[in-house]
Amino acid sequence: MKNPTAIFSLKMFDILLLTAYYFIIAFFAATTIDKFLGKYEDRNDENKSTARLFLEAILHTFLLLVVFYIARNVVERIPFPLDGYYGFDHSRVKERGGDVVFVFIIFFYQDYYSKKLQTLYKRLMGTT
Repeated sequence: MKNPTAIFSLKMFDILLLTAYYFIIAFFAATTIDKFLGKYEDRNDENKSTARLFLEAILHTFLLLVVFYIARNVVERIPFPLDGYYGFDHSRVKERGGDVVFVFIIFFYQDYYSKKLQTLYKRLMGTT
């Protein structure tokens, strides 16, 4: 028997769990990548061409997308413990993709990536 209030409550709980999964994965991925790359130094990019900075930014973005792809595949395989209760179907929850949470956390906590993009932007805008 379907109960709209129960279905809504289960959906909100499902979204909460999905948010937690993506937050944890994105946070640790961002901090791990930053630790691996080290502290960003503007002076290391001063002598690089704009094309090289673009290429580095594209490759870094590619790395983040690969991490997101892996994270999404892992999270999609985590079963929702209350799937089926009151007719709730976890597979129909659109937030399973986690795009918003993951991207927000990655951009917020990726200091190296943010600074690299700011350097590239300043160079393109002629403000350096």
